[in-house]
Amino acid sequence: NNNKFLSDFGIRNGSRLQADDFLQDYTLLVNVIHSEELEKDVEFEVVGDAPDKAPAPSAPEEGKNIANGNKDSAQPSTSSK
Repeated sequence: NNNKFLSDFGIRNGSRLQADDFLQDYTLLVNVIHSEELEKDVEFEVVGDAPDKAPAPSAPEEGKNIANGNKDSAQPSTSSK
């Protein structure tokens, strides 16, 4: 799709795009507005407000091992030779 235009997908002036990041519980809404008044050699401009704060990272569930494997997996050997 790299060689296609937004209009090839039906996205035109006034379209609204929504992108969801389910892992971070974050949603981004993009309003597409066509403008002929951009500075020379500028193809697009991103304008908007940053959120007040980033979403808080979710804490790992208690008792849940976040390393490879799970809490029932084999543990490293503690024996010595």
